[in-house]
Amino acid sequence: MRIGRHMPTGSKPLKAIETARQIGCQAIQVFASNPTGWKLPVLDEKSGQAFSTAARKQELNPIVLHAPYLINLGTLDATIWEKSILLLTGTLQRGAQLGASYVVFHTGSHRGAGVPTGLARIAQGIERVMGQSPAEVMLLLENDVGAGNALGHSFEHLATVLAHLPQYSQRLGVCLDTAHLWGAGHDIGTPQAAQQVLQHFDDTVGLARLKVLHLNDTAMALGSHRDVHTRLGEGIIHPTGLRALLTDPRLSHVAVLMETPIETDEDGKEDWVHDAGQIAYAKSLCLPIE
Repeated sequence: MRIGRHMPTGSKPLKAIETARQIGCQAIQVFASNPTGWKLPVLDEKSGQAFSTAARKQELNPIVLHAPYLINLGTLDATIWEKSILLLTGTLQRGAQLGASYVVFHTGSHRGAGVPTGLARIAQGIERVMGQSPAEVMLLLENDVGAGNALGHSFEHLATVLAHLPQYSQRLGVCLDTAHLWGAGHDIGTPQAAQQVLQHFDDTVGLARLKVLHLNDTAMALGSHRDVHTRLGEGIIHPTGLRALLTDPRLSHVAVLMETPIETDEDGKEDWVHDAGQIAYAKSLCLPIE
């Protein structure tokens, strides 16, 4: 199990890699483009290779890209759907340029069309994307908190989409977010409850399909359907539950990435010393209590 975090890159992606290693990361997640924009900027081959080489040199593995939030494969809106397919395809292609193993994306919302229609639409969209994307980058469906008409908050949703695409079983997987689990009503606050959630996931999707775990705390109530991330130990998800997830031997292959807010000083500068403590704490949760 390798521990890391989502790193802000700004205009200095190579500096983000250096900082990630300095604070103790073993893996890294970044955005390949503006997370709230439709346009994927041009990347020359030399810059992509430099990023990939630097990550390997710093022993950051895997590299994970998080796709933009605007993507919605669950919609019947033809314009949004086509733009989502184009952007997700481009992000997977960018993943190959950057040496990424995975691209994580939020499946989207059915916008009132109903769950079965939305899930079918997601499967259709993914099929289009896979036909135009590099085979070496795996696409991971991320679970959701389930607000409004959002899809993906139940394991059955994820399993239904994957079942529609058996031909891509080796190229599709899942990313679970602990704050999203909690927000959707999956209790992971105690060892027993966390094990029940894992077993439910294994029975519906299969733990072999789980490739990335977003390790986030939250101050929102269980089942609140609110997506608000909090630094580890500053929310209400009890660490014994998180430890039960992280020490389960069936998850030894999973990359663990924090998406928690980065502490800043009074001048707004990122406090990487504090974040190094968060990485160390995450690593400690991967060790069973003797």
